[in-house]
Amino acid sequence: MSQSSTPSAPVANMRWLMQFVWLERRAAVAALLSGFIGGAAQALQPYLAGSIVDTFGAMAGGGANSETAASNLPGELGLFAFVAIVTVIAFYGQRYYSGVISYGVTYRIRQLLFDNLLTLEQAFYQRNSTGDLLSRMHLDIDAIWRMLTMTFVRGGSALFSLLMTFVLLGTINLPLTLIVFVVLTISTAFQARAGLAITPIFEESQAQAGIMAGYVQDIFSGILAIKAFAREDSVGARFAEQNREYRRKWLAFKRRNEPVGILPNAIAELTSGVVVVAGGVLTLQGQLTLGDFARFLISLNLISTVLLQLGMIYQRWQQGRGALARFTLLLQPAQIRTESDELAVAEADEVHDTSTHPEFHGEITFESVGVRMGNYWALRHVHLHIPAGSVVGFVGATGSGKTMLLSLIARVLDPTEGRVLVDGIDVRQLPLDDLRAAIAYVPQATFLFSRPLHENVRMGSDSTAEEELERAIHIARMSNDLAQLPRGLETMVGEKGVMLSGGQKQRVAIARALIRDPSVLVLDDALSSVDTQTAADILQDLRGVLRQRTSLIVAHRLATVKDADFIVVMDNGHIIEQGTHDDLIASGGMYAHMAAREAMAEREDVDAAASALDAGD
Repeated sequence: MSQSSTPSAPVANMRWLMQFVWLERRAAVAALLSGFIGGAAQALQPYLAGSIVDTFGAMAGGGANSETAASNLPGELGLFAFVAIVTVIAFYGQRYYSGVISYGVTYRIRQLLFDNLLTLEQAFYQRNSTGDLLSRMHLDIDAIWRMLTMTFVRGGSALFSLLMTFVLLGTINLPLTLIVFVVLTISTAFQARAGLAITPIFEESQAQAGIMAGYVQDIFSGILAIKAFAREDSVGARFAEQNREYRRKWLAFKRRNEPVGILPNAIAELTSGVVVVAGGVLTLQGQLTLGDFARFLISLNLISTVLLQLGMIYQRWQQGRGALARFTLLLQPAQIRTESDELAVAEADEVHDTSTHPEFHGEITFESVGVRMGNYWALRHVHLHIPAGSVVGFVGATGSGKTMLLSLIARVLDPTEGRVLVDGIDVRQLPLDDLRAAIAYVPQATFLFSRPLHENVRMGSDSTAEEELERAIHIARMSNDLAQLPRGLETMVGEKGVMLSGGQKQRVAIARALIRDPSVLVLDDALSSVDTQTAADILQDLRGVLRQRTSLIVAHRLATVKDADFIVVMDNGHIIEQGTHDDLIASGGMYAHMAAREAMAEREDVDAAASALDAGD
């Protein structure tokens, strides 16, 4: 047997991010080129401004130079205006193309993460709260967007403008330029070192945002229960505690982040004082012209602005690194095979060629299946063969393992030991999409989307014919309630189906399953909220439908499954009985006792109803 390989999750880091930036390389080149042109034009403006100052000075001095300066002035002003216009156009291009990059990259990342989340097993969602996942999908992607936007809006122009400014200042007075360069280099290096401590603090604030989002999501989902038990005050106090913690962590981040970001600007302002004093002395001594002095002062203001922009870019990169680290969780592989999985696949390959699997017939086999949950076995030593086209009922006490057993078929989870076969093939060897497409599952607790009723039935299959839709709704007896709904099939059911009753939700779920025409239909106590008469009507119409496919029915009311081909009785994760309704009654086991209790409860209900009528008379 070959050694099994466990695929590792991609690590979301800057190298990973660059593959998305590469896809927008044309826009990146355009943004950087626009930035270089804009930065160069911006750096020229103080130099040209100094020339204009010297020209005005020459004009004020009179003499022959005055006339020459006056004749040069229109050209200098025109050149200054031209450079200003080029700067504006270049910065417009830089902002536009930076938007193309940032939105393009975050669009692809968002789509990649969402598509991968759709493939992850149920256990992933049990380990991670919805609010935390939403935080990673929203807040962290927003941090990447801000990082890319700031980088390409300011990065190229800031660096080129800074470099060209120092070159131009060096041609005027090299010693003074070196003083400015050394001071600002030291401050920038200190900023880079101090910024390394920011990323963990930012990650903590983002993590707390996820915790708070998860709490809010839970509260809104259970708002009816909270109001019913009058828990508004305690819930509000708990949210206030989480909110205060988020504020504390965010302020801790800001206290460290803002000084680091503003440090170069503060140093630049202090350097301006040195330049004013030193430059003033040099000007009085005649070593600098008044225009040169103006160039230094205007350039220092430009340097201060540019360094502030670079500081903001550096902050965004530190935050982006923290956000990227949080993406790794969302990138984990959809399936991680263990060595036992590989063995099952190898054994299946010896008998079957699964290169094509055009149709599922619905034969299901459980071979010595066991599922271990922590320190106990939820299922153990389960052997069961279900022929294709059979109608099989599953009964037993709550927690006996009925739902867990059926969830193994669609690989909601995999068995710890043993195998589950569909049409003689291990389900771990079948393409997951094809396997799940062949199975329709109707749970007891139905989830509905905040969309029109007909869209909840279609579940994204817009190609479904109207006749098929109407037939599924009729069989599920949802057609009886359409007249009561404000807009019939166009009625918005509200978030999680709040506009519908529990029984209506279950009937919508049954119609949703029937419209898919699956090979295997699983009804997991799907009629528990439906009244007895409606349930009988639904089952009557389902008889013909169920005979056309393998149908597995979990029920607490035995009347729901008494006409099944055979019934499986479960207790404590084991199959303890199986057979037809009559055979199980005759055997006098657990099923017979359950039937006797149910019959007694029904008689008591009838007697109570009769007593109530007599009292009314």
